[in-house]
Amino acid sequence: MDPGNIPVLKIEGDTIPQAYEKAIREVWEKGTSIRTEYDRPEDPPSRDATVMIAVHQPFGQPRFHRSFADGLGGLAEYVQEVVHGAHDYWVKPLEEILKGAESQDTRWTYTYHGRLFDYHIEDKVVDQIAYMIDKLAEAGYSRRAQAITWNPKLDPPTEDPPCLQRVWGRLCEDEQGGFVFNMNTHWRSRDLFKAWFENVIAITTLMRKIATDLGEKIGKPVRVGRYVDISDSLHIYGSYFREIEGDPERGIKSFFEHLESRSFEQRTWDSAFVRPYFIDDGVGKGLKPMLERETEMPVKVREAVAADLKAMQAEDYEV
Repeated sequence: MDPGNIPVLKIEGDTIPQAYEKAIREVWEKGTSIRTEYDRPEDPPSRDATVMIAVHQPFGQPRFHRSFADGLGGLAEYVQEVVHGAHDYWVKPLEEILKGAESQDTRWTYTYHGRLFDYHIEDKVVDQIAYMIDKLAEAGYSRRAQAITWNPKLDPPTEDPPCLQRVWGRLCEDEQGGFVFNMNTHWRSRDLFKAWFENVIAITTLMRKIATDLGEKIGKPVRVGRYVDISDSLHIYGSYFREIEGDPERGIKSFFEHLESRSFEQRTWDSAFVRPYFIDDGVGKGLKPMLERETEMPVKVREAVAADLKAMQAEDYEV
């Protein structure tokens, strides 16, 4: 391979944890070395590749990998942020966003939910997810059902523009005549080791919501199909290399040694195990503590989070 070219990799897995482990190995072994805008002087260059990852069963079990940055309660709150806009009210005003790096306001410049469900074009607000559902209900085979996040007026000046760029979906029929919702997402940049897994748990939960809403729209059940995840830059930061490589002097195994020394079951959790922690992890995170803690959350959003919390009380609910 030409050392000046970024590698292009394709990865497939039946479940999210399978795909996650394969992706880390592939990017670690085949990714190119390249600097990032977040490196410290002592950090080695990141490993980087353009990667397409297909997950054939997004809700296949076990659905959760144990190696991710946040706790389960924090992950539950992030899912609510993406699916229901739990933190849309944390976004700073437009006039502050337009100031770019000169703004002293430390609040967020966007949320994925805000861009997908409430995309602002001058004085107009567009619910792009509603458009996707309407379009697929009208013609499931349409190639036009998509939603974007990038705002060319707001995002270039900021230090932290959105990584997710586009969501695309299509409604297909299976051999039995049932309906299946397939979804792709496209990302400009992706932290593989500490963000990819949490992103995918949240975005596939959104995928399930779209499938459910689409089923209600057409009056027929729609099941979740395969999920495809495309990253222009899927990377492992140089600052993470110690965690990937381990520390022999301190007896800390590398990520890959853990793959060899532990069974797949020991490296993962199924939804039944995770569900109580999504409700309340016991250390202040989860849907129940979130509702108690965030008193300024808008009423409609609070109602949506509360509805999810109620649904999670059922033992067969898959988080």
